[in-house]
Formats: sequence, structure tokens, C-alpha cells
Amino acid sequence: MREIRTGKLIQSTREAQRLTSAELVNGICSRRTLTRLETGQTDCDMLLFAVLLQRLGKSPDKLEYIFSWEEYRKECIRDWFVECVFKKRKKWAEQAIRMYWEKTEGIGTVHRMYLCRGRAMVAYWIDGDAGAAERWLEKALDATFPHWRCSVLEECRVSAMELENMLALVRMRRELREDVQELLQSCGHYISRFVTDGEEHAKIFCKYAWLEAQQELEQECPGDALQLCLSAIEELRQYGIEYFMRPLLDMTLRCYEQLEKEIGEEGESSCFPENGCECGEWEEECRRFAKDCGREAQGGCGREIPVISRERCRIYLKILRTLHCRFGESWYPSNSILYNCCQKSYHLDYEILRTERGPRGQRQPGKTEPKAAVNRRSASGGRRFARAMGRIGLTRERKSSFVITDSFETLELRREIQKYVGRKQYDRVKEALSRLEQRLDMGIFENRRTIQLLRNMVDIDGETRSFEEMLAEDLELLKKTYRFVPASCQNTETALQSGEEKTEKYKAEETGSISRAPLQNETDVVNQIAVLLDRLGRGEESLQLYEWALQTFRKSRVQKKHRFLSYGLLLGNAAAEKCSATESGRALRYGLRCGKLSFLGNDYLTLACAMEDEQSNHEQCKQMINEAYFLFELSYDDHKQTIVRDYYAENYKGCVQGA
Repeated sequence: MREIRTGKLIQSTREAQRLTSAELVNGICSRRTLTRLETGQTDCDMLLFAVLLQRLGKSPDKLEYIFSWEEYRKECIRDWFVECVFKKRKKWAEQAIRMYWEKTEGIGTVHRMYLCRGRAMVAYWIDGDAGAAERWLEKALDATFPHWRCSVLEECRVSAMELENMLALVRMRRELREDVQELLQSCGHYISRFVTDGEEHAKIFCKYAWLEAQQELEQECPGDALQLCLSAIEELRQYGIEYFMRPLLDMTLRCYEQLEKEIGEEGESSCFPENGCECGEWEEECRRFAKDCGREAQGGCGREIPVISRERCRIYLKILRTLHCRFGESWYPSNSILYNCCQKSYHLDYEILRTERGPRGQRQPGKTEPKAAVNRRSASGGRRFARAMGRIGLTRERKSSFVITDSFETLELRREIQKYVGRKQYDRVKEALSRLEQRLDMGIFENRRTIQLLRNMVDIDGETRSFEEMLAEDLELLKKTYRFVPASCQNTETALQSGEEKTEKYKAEETGSISRAPLQNETDVVNQIAVLLDRLGRGEESLQLYEWALQTFRKSRVQKKHRFLSYGLLLGNAAAEKCSATESGRALRYGLRCGKLSFLGNDYLTLACAMEDEQSNHEQCKQMINEAYFLFELSYDDHKQTIVRDYYAENYKGCVQGA
């Protein structure tokens, strides 16, 4: 089995882009550090690693991280600081900055950049001092990109984090009535050319488009502004991102108002339809006007952008505001350039390795893990850690992908398949799955497990194979690396024990002991097992499995927001299985907290149905189901949108209002 390292992932991506070591690390670390990282001789902290990937145009969210406790503490301090800023708690924000400086002093310019960025956030969001924020943002840029004032941006490589610093600087200078056009356009050109990962592009382009659209409106170019907003909204929709959707929808409405005024002045149209887009005439008029007005949006997604009517914008914006008002956190920002949706996948090394020793400290037969890991200290050294993971059946580094590969294009394909699965687009899944299998080393177990799991998803949808057979396969796949499930789910000879007598650890599980939180691949298998149990009429066991798996996440010291893909999937499905208003409300709060759009429709529909079952306010349930229809429309979930439309027609004897 060939060795695949995340350092190799950086090296192969850098070489494919014909980028030298000096060009990549300029301002953030030494070439020697990069060489040692690429060759697997050393590891680096999360912040530096994220900046390196972003400078290559890639997303660090495509990986799964197994942290030491000390490394994870730094991540928690960063999160705590940001939350204190938006809650206007200056004293606690200052304390978080001091703690972070104590833990990172002298270990790199990237951390110095982050501290200056943090000071800028305090100055703007708490003190309301745009001038001070501008000075701190300039210092943040000086820390990792000292020639930003005189260099041509496209001749350098900068990370999304550094681009955010530039865009935040543009925002401050706009408020201070300074000229920003040159810097803003440089950011747009750079994003268009070098940010190649789709999700990463969506997250940074939406912020650029929002600022650029304001510039265009001030220069009385609403057509250009509309194109920018629609392009950014389209990218957020494609990747299921809710964060920054509201300010863009609001800006789009402003564009429509100015367009209506200009078109009316030209005598081409004197009225603005309030019923949306039944005949499509207004959309065509806006499309023509926008194209005649100016250029295509810089850095857009490269496709023809669908026009969203003013009425649709109002509907989407009203629903998102309602959700945030009812389920969101009051401090949560809507338009901060330096804030991002949370799509993390973190684990702690000692939780994984300690659990595998068995309950009450008993080691599994033939298993030896570093004693330091059990005592909440890291299994130091990349090779030592990899050996420890190998002994429990996992081909993992501290920074690993959901499939084991040294190609970012393969990781992007895997995430694309996940998007198709969420939207029930199984024809696309089958086509992409064939390409994924060709790109993976199938000698690696985790890759074989991923392919088999995806095949089973297609077969479950088409009911082309026996559910019992697929359940047996999934249990076999899970047992290779995961050793705990509820006893009631082990009542067949194909369960995790594979015919062996129950060991003490399974007896301990029956009495309530909790295993480690599963990794992402393991979570997908657990979820599929629960789905198959439900299809086989074993709903109680399915629900028990969901509740048990969720409990493993809640017992972990890793915050749930740092496990969006895993925890969000199980939480939403468990709420749907129970049809629980309480659980679906919790799932909605979680999705909004992480800034994700893809799960909101499902969770909101579950809430509406649960309230309906409880015979709550009939008109309110009707309105919520109507709004769920538009959430599915916004996230391009045609399958669920059709289901909701038919359900609404059957139960409320009419069409979805506004559709």
C-alpha cells in the first residue's frame, strides 16, 4: 500500500500549478519549513496549514483533522474571541487575545496576522472606530504580505484569509470615504483567476460581490451590480451556504429598485410586477438591461446566471430573517467580512486512541497505544501517530481527507457527489462515482468503504438489492474501524461481532458506556445502517442508533459546531425519524449557527409536520410548509420541493403561495 500524506497533497498541488516554494510561502514561513512539511518530516499548526492550502486556491474544509488537546485549544480560543466580539464583550475579547498571544508568541507571522485582524474586529464591531480598524488591517496585511501596497496582486499568492483582510480594508476605507476601486478590482481579478475550489470561491466571492455591487450602485450602474449579486447568490446556492446570503438578497432588492427607476425613466417599462415572474417578461427585461449596461460579473461562476425576481428575493430574504429571528443566536453576524460559515471536521487524538483501549482502561487484545495519548497528551510525531492509527485500522494522519488521496481534484469530486446525494440526484451520483473509483487507490480500505457506501446509497434509492444484504455489508464495513454500537442493533450474525462471543466491551455498551464520536466515513456508514433498519421495519432500532451516535458527539470535548457534516446529518435525520418539534428546532439552530443552507429546508419541514401532528396552529403550519417549499427551491433540492408542493396541494387544497 503506497503512503499518502497531506504534505504530498500540498506538494502535488503546488507543482501542478508550477509554483515555487518561495512563491507559496512568501511572508508566512521559510522554504525549509515547507520542504519538511511536504516530505513528511514535520507537521505544522492548523492556521499555517489553512493559509498554505488557501494560497493554492484550495479549501481546508475538505479535510478531517485529529488534533492534540493543545492545538484544539488554540482553535477554541479563536472561536471564543470571535463570539465575544459580536456579543460586544470587549473585556472577554481582550482576554482571549492575550491568551492567544501567550500560546502563539514567536511561532510565526500567520499568528501575528491573526492577532492584528482580531484587533481590527474589536475596533470596528465594539468600538465603532473604522479608522483604528483600518490601521490594524494594514498591520495584518503587512505581517504576511508586506508588499501589498506596491505589488500587483495577480503576481503573488495570497490566502482567502488575506483576501478577507483586504476586503475588510476596502469596507473600512469606503466608510471613511477613501478611494477603494483599484484595491477592490485587484481582489476581484485574483479571486477569478486563482481561487479554484468551488466552495472556497463561493465563500470569498460573495463578500467581494457585495462590496463591488455597492460601488456599482453608487456609480449608477445597477445592471453590473445585479449581475454581481446574482452570480454570488448562485454560487452560495450551489454549495449550500447560508452565511452572507441575506446581505446579498438585500443588495439585489436595491438593484431592482434602481433598475426599475432607470427603466421607467427610459420609457421601456412603467410598472414593476409584484407577483414575481409568472410570464418571465420582467426577468428578460432585467437580463437584457443588465447585459447592455456593462460587463459580466468579475470572478463569477462562469455559467449563465438565472435571474431571481424581486418578489422571489423578498420571499427568500423574509424566510431567512424569520429563521434567524426564531432559531438563530442574537449575536450572529450577517455581513462580517471576517466571519465564515462553519464547516469543520475535528477530532481529538486522545479520545480516539483512549477509547480503543476498551472500557475502564482495559486494552483490546493485541492493541497497544501510546500511553501519552491516553493521558491527554499527544502521540507526538507524525509517524508515531500514523502507526498508532494503523493499529486501529485507520490510514490516517492528523490532517487527512475523507477519501485517501493526494489529489485535490479527487477531494472536490467526492464533495460534489455528496452534494448530489443530498439532493437525491442519483443519476449524477452514478456517473461521478465511476470517475471517483478510477482516481482512488482501491488497495486502501477507507477508499473501498467510501465506494461501497455510495453504491449502496444508489441501490437503496432504486431498491435494486436486498436491504438485508446491504445492512450486512454496512455492518461489516463499520466493524473494521469502529467497535461500539447499541446491543439491539447486533441481533444478527452479521453484526459487528462477526459470530464471536460478546466481549466485556459489548457488555459495557449494553449498560450505557459511550464510544468515541465516529469519523466522517464512519458516520456515513452509521447513518446508512439507520436508514436500512428503518426500511426493514425496525424503526425503534434505527432511532436508538441515531440517539446513541448523537450521544457520542455530545460526550466529546470537541464542540458540535466543529463537526457539521457528521453531527448535522445525524441530528436532522433523528429529528425526522422522531418527527419531533424539539429536535427539529435544535437542528435548525445548529444549521443556522454553522451558516449552512443545505439542511434548513429538511429541518424546517420536519418542524412544521411535528407541529401539525401536535395539532398546533393550523395556519402557522400551513405557512411554514409553504416557506419550506421556498427553502428547498433556494437550495436546489428539486426532489423535496416536488414532495412539499404535492403535500401542500393534498392537505391544504391549493397551490403553494407565490410559486
